[in-house]
Amino acid sequence: MENNNELIERPSWWKRNWKWAVPVGGCLTIIIVGIIILLGGVFALTNKIKTETNSDTALRDAQQNTELISIIGEPIESNGFGSYNISIDIGVKTANSTVPIKGPNGTAIINISTRKEDEKTVYEVYMITIDDSDRVIDLKPELLEED
Repeated sequence: MENNNELIERPSWWKRNWKWAVPVGGCLTIIIVGIIILLGGVFALTNKIKTETNSDTALRDAQQNTELISIIGEPIESNGFGSYNISIDIGVKTANSTVPIKGPNGTAIINISTRKEDEKTVYEVYMITIDDSDRVIDLKPELLEED
């Protein structure tokens, strides 16, 4: 019931609505900003891991490998996120990753295992395993070290 008496001063919008405006306006804003920052951190970490394990370079090398193209066809593209593991022990950084790839005729997995000392990356394992067969394509002779 609203009072139509002109002598009684109506409370301001803030006084009437502060009970829901503070939690929704303040807390919800902080929660949304926190979620955005968290998602940005996860995205940055994912890119860092993919860069450290050289999965983009491996995919590019796989796309140029004629033996692989003859087996799984062309175009060759990534088939999911894969798995990544990075370990740092007294200045020696090791990274292991598997990158699933696919072509029109089949799928495969790129296995990469690197060791990095003094800013020099050494590829210990750099091969492609074709799914549903025992075939392995070794990419290591093509790229032994990266400065």
